[in-house]
Amino acid sequence: MGYVLRSLFAMLPVLSMVAPAAANEANILTNTRWELESMIEGRMVWEPSGRTDVTLEFQADGKATGRAPCNYYFASYTVEGNTLSMSSAGSTRMWCEGVMEQEGRYLRALALANTFELVGDELRIVYGNGQGTLIFERDDD
Repeated sequence: MGYVLRSLFAMLPVLSMVAPAAANEANILTNTRWELESMIEGRMVWEPSGRTDVTLEFQADGKATGRAPCNYYFASYTVEGNTLSMSSAGSTRMWCEGVMEQEGRYLRALALANTFELVGDELRIVYGNGQGTLIFERDDD
């Protein structure tokens, strides 16, 4: 009996590393790709200029990747029910005239994600405890 209990306790660290990945694989956002339509923060509404698509893709391994107005970015994410948490994003380091302020706002908004809602082909991410909303359209490319 003591051997069995010691064996189970020895496996706990391994099981705890596997559990988050398994839980994340079952979420509704896994393997979906989205294109930003607008970012609403108070009275400010920002829509990407069309120079480049602003995208967000949720992968099965708990990673989120995409294209901001200038740079490619990556972060980790978790979903529990309609709660979405994302890490601060890492990104490439290009500089693009006229879009860097919007890029910074967009990446900060992702890091402050709180909840999400799916309505048809639309994904709404509320961030900053209601400070703003990112509105995406499903990208089936």
